[in-house]
Amino acid sequence: MNRLRSSSGMAKAVVLVCAALLTGCGHSEKAQVAPPVKVTVMPVSMTRPDGRLSFSGTVESAETSMLSFSVPGTITDLYVEEGQRVAKGQVLARVRSDSYVNAGNIADAELAEARDAYARLKKLHDADALPEIKWVEVQNKLKQAENAAEMSRRAVTDATLHAPVSGVVSRKLAGVGQTVIAAEPVLELVTVSDIRITISVPESEIGAIAEDQAATVGFKSLGIDSLSGRVVRKSVVADPLTRAYTVKIAIPTADGRILPGMVGDVAVASVASADLSATAAEVLLPSQSVLLDSDNRTFVWVVDGGKAARRFVKADALASGGVIVSEGLSAGDSVIVAGMRKVGTGSPVSVEIQGAYGAE
Repeated sequence: MNRLRSSSGMAKAVVLVCAALLTGCGHSEKAQVAPPVKVTVMPVSMTRPDGRLSFSGTVESAETSMLSFSVPGTITDLYVEEGQRVAKGQVLARVRSDSYVNAGNIADAELAEARDAYARLKKLHDADALPEIKWVEVQNKLKQAENAAEMSRRAVTDATLHAPVSGVVSRKLAGVGQTVIAAEPVLELVTVSDIRITISVPESEIGAIAEDQAATVGFKSLGIDSLSGRVVRKSVVADPLTRAYTVKIAIPTADGRILPGMVGDVAVASVASADLSATAAEVLLPSQSVLLDSDNRTFVWVVDGGKAARRFVKADALASGGVIVSEGLSAGDSVIVAGMRKVGTGSPVSVEIQGAYGAE
């Protein structure tokens, strides 16, 4: 009997050990599939030897429209795809309009009846054979019927979505068979005839940039070395986290080859300024982005190929709004300025849109 109990106990122990091993394996497998860490980056800019400031910028449309139906309904047709060019007035989508058509037919019938009553009673009114209160009543009924018919016709028209301007469909936010409410976004449309490239300028260099200033933009991926641009907007309030200012530069479309979302190299001719706090080889970074390792070496986290990488730098001094880094960074590097406490070497990262900085 003791042997049986002993065997039973050993079997239970083996089962428990196996279960623990399987559980541990399960956790190990899950740990390997880690989602990308959301981070915010600040592009590095430096003064070129020719005195021009260099930046990395992202193309955006001067006008972005979120298109929606004015009436609720179920989408029956969606005639466009993402990336498709459309012309102003082109039909883009439709919702089921049977109920609106039926309501319109009823409204038209009531309008015809009101008009008939108005015509018959007008003769009596002209002959002074109709009380004034009755005449006012028939006039009001005709007006109501006309308004109802107009609203019904507008509802039928609003069941079809047209392009308000010529552009490119950048996103589809709904699909065929989906029921949408009035004003719910269905498509995003961007214009490509008027595009701009947006750069983030450190506070140490924003004084060297002015509106209507000339700039040169290049796109290596398109084989475009130099396009003439012009500064059209310069923000007057810095981002509270990076102390950087947003500057927008209008550029030509290069026959439609340049599209929103593309990344380009920007060079801006520096205007005279004696107050720049960083020299040609210096970069001003937010203080929280410059860290120390266990050997007391200064480093920052950068994004390289969609992953976090440690970059050792030389930080010389503090300045208004951050730390001055004199060595270790190059123009075009993307320094992580938010979310760096959550990354390690090789961690996959998801870069948030510039300006939409989140707390660590």
